[in-house]
Amino acid sequence: MSPARIAAALAVVAAWAGVTESGLVRHRAIASPVGLLRALGDGATSGSLLLDLGSTTARLLAGLALGLAVGIVAGLGVGSSAALARWLEAPLELLRAIPPLLFFPLLLLGFGYGDMARVAAAALAVALVVSLHVAAGVRRVPQTRARLLRALNATRWQRFRWHLAYELAPTLATATQHAITASLVVTVVCEMLAGADHGLGARAIAAQVSYDAPSMWLALLVTGLLGVILSRGAALLERRVITWPA
Repeated sequence: MSPARIAAALAVVAAWAGVTESGLVRHRAIASPVGLLRALGDGATSGSLLLDLGSTTARLLAGLALGLAVGIVAGLGVGSSAALARWLEAPLELLRAIPPLLFFPLLLLGFGYGDMARVAAAALAVALVVSLHVAAGVRRVPQTRARLLRALNATRWQRFRWHLAYELAPTLATATQHAITASLVVTVVCEMLAGADHGLGARAIAAQVSYDAPSMWLALLVTGLLGVILSRGAALLERRVITWPA
């Protein structure tokens, strides 16, 4: 981070501390930096913050992995087969128009109030995002390399590896970054709605019930940092793995 950005961040924190600690702004929904640091210390000392962070991260990653698997298969099918596209495009378009969280009550009826329903809701959101990207990417794949591989008598697996997978890798990397955000949002909101024992969403709701603004702000901050870390990690992996032009 550049010195200018560090200075700007410190100025914002100083102004925030000034208006809250001086009493210029007093509201139960606004926490001070000191209160936020105290909540961070309490959460770190007791281990509750790490437990909540770990629970949310586990659900997020499980939903992401399952959603990626389903979304890639669905996207490949819709994008490469005209017959499947005719059958599946309209239902998928309808599903994408419905907020994934509206399916959560149905998932609770099907899977109960455990983590399975929360993971399934996140996976549904991810699958819908990824299938759209992959299907569009398949349709845009140029066929020059495919014709060359057929002329070289390449096997079906070799054509998939060196043509379709090669061309789709940048699209899938972009889809994964969008999917991380979708999985995080759905996971945290499901933790808030269904009374999870642990998780950043559950932490935020517990803080709201007890009028603990610093803990609520801490949950917001940690959730945002988790999303940034995962998104930047995916972007770094993309730069390391995909070295050819998109």
